[in-house]
Amino acid sequence: MQPLQALGLSAAAEQTYLDLVEAGACTPADLAARLRFTDEELTAALAELSEIGLVEHTEGTIIPAPPRLAMETLADRHTQEAALARQSAELLSQLWARGVAGRTDFELLPSAEAGRAVLDSIQADARNQVRAMTLGNLSTEDHKIVDGLFDALARGVSYQVIYGAHVLHDAESLDMVRRCVAAGEQARVFPHVPMNVAIVDDRWALVTARAQTAGKPHIAAVVVHDSPFLSGLVGFFEAFWRMAVPITNSTEASGTPQRETRQLLTYLSAGLTDEAIARELGVSERTIARRISRLQEVLGAQTRFQLGVQASRQGWL
Repeated sequence: MQPLQALGLSAAAEQTYLDLVEAGACTPADLAARLRFTDEELTAALAELSEIGLVEHTEGTIIPAPPRLAMETLADRHTQEAALARQSAELLSQLWARGVAGRTDFELLPSAEAGRAVLDSIQADARNQVRAMTLGNLSTEDHKIVDGLFDALARGVSYQVIYGAHVLHDAESLDMVRRCVAAGEQARVFPHVPMNVAIVDDRWALVTARAQTAGKPHIAAVVVHDSPFLSGLVGFFEAFWRMAVPITNSTEASGTPQRETRQLLTYLSAGLTDEAIARELGVSERTIARRISRLQEVLGAQTRFQLGVQASRQGWL
């Protein structure tokens, strides 16, 4: 064991004291010579020992002091400092708790039902704009249009919604999305939407997510109020919006490709495989591959990614 180093003293200070205990009082010059210390090193070591009362200086001589009294004094001082640290920790913890409780950046909702109630309130609370990413209602397997959506669209609220690719696999879900688009919603699809997000007028947002906990689905919902976190969510949405593929209703404008071709491009851009696209359109994979190759020729695209870019530029998506 290194008794003084354990208390925070340097190795040089400990070596100095042990030498004095063994050899007895001596001059600084003799002590430095024995220890092979420079004057600066010895001065620093003696300062450490003097601070806790382990050496005394008398008429040019350095005398080691008995350790027990010095150590008991040091122990008392550390005890007092520890008690003061605990008191300070308690006070700071109280201040921290009050500070965190006073913040309104986040509001954790207690249940999925509470999250659903907040979701329904969005339509009535929105003044100008709602931007949303959706996996559907996490608290139920049923898909439904959010209450009050059409009323909000009718009074001029702008909706930008990114749907997960699941809507392309379910005819009923896709029909509901197209009804919303027909009413004025701007809808896009992205292959992997990570969670439900609804941002209301850049004033607040509702975030919900679901994960398996102990083998059972667990839903968490939180309201994010005006804060840097809300600004981050807005940026998060905008990044996904730029990557997502538009969904249109069934009405085709003049000069645009046939509905089935647009569906093909939408499925392709959303990341569906040829097999999945063929199943959705009711044709063979070979037919899908042939159509994709033809579209690449028409649009001058060498890759499927370029095909999606060119289709967007042409206004086909």
